[in-house]
Amino acid sequence: MRLTLEGIRLTYEGPAGERVAALDDVSLEVSGGVTGLMGQTGSGKTTLLEVMAGVTRPDAGRMLVDGAEASHGAGARAIASSVGLVFQIPERQFFEPTVADELAFGLLARGASGKEARERSAHALSLMGLSLDELGRRSPFALSGGQQRRVAVASVLATRPGLLLLDEPTAGLDPRARDACLAAVAAAAREGATVVMASHDANALASVADRVVCLDAGRVTLDGPARELLGNAALMRDHGLEAACAARAAAALRRSGVAVEGNPLTAEELARAVLRGRGLA
Repeated sequence: MRLTLEGIRLTYEGPAGERVAALDDVSLEVSGGVTGLMGQTGSGKTTLLEVMAGVTRPDAGRMLVDGAEASHGAGARAIASSVGLVFQIPERQFFEPTVADELAFGLLARGASGKEARERSAHALSLMGLSLDELGRRSPFALSGGQQRRVAVASVLATRPGLLLLDEPTAGLDPRARDACLAAVAAAAREGATVVMASHDANALASVADRVVCLDAGRVTLDGPARELLGNAALMRDHGLEAACAARAAAALRRSGVAVEGNPLTAEELARAVLRGRGLA
């Protein structure tokens, strides 16, 4: 799915009655792969995801889905049927009495049979390291915070959306659950979904994102290949953001006189970059 935003503007009323820009002339296009969305708290990441999902209507600008206006006709139908949004707070999207019902709801609404809905629900939940047999009869509201987040992601993955929108999906997860979540996100992209993932975690984005878009006060301030941005510690610091840990370590090593080649994003890449810099690889 190709989603195009042109001059999107959205304001809200501030504490003194003034108009504050949540999104200010945002224009970008996403199509395939994983786009990481970064920015400090209040930069507009969540609002942008909600606009992309059709949950929030902007004050100005337009949105196109595969070239069709998203406000009506085929574009509006595509948004309704092919977009999946995982909220930052999982409880916001739960409304069914059990985990099994929560996972099956979107599938049944799209015409899946009961058997297909259960099979796809179980598969999506297994991708997140959870079992439908163990959790299916439990209330989603009775789960731990990490389990709720994983169920929320699984409920959207099960519908196989053309556009997958994720708001801080790895927040609060332990390392194993985090890795499972990121693997599922990468798999969705490989299977053809266009993925936009908002996160403060540069390391998480470094492992899955092809591209990174940075917001500040509702405006796009950076937009480029993930390696070029997340691997540039100075650039990210200048924009009030953190680069990947490996990039920050590489910058520290260079300052101490150690040669490091390229823009490493992982510990393994950093080790190889140091070896190459010393002529040992």
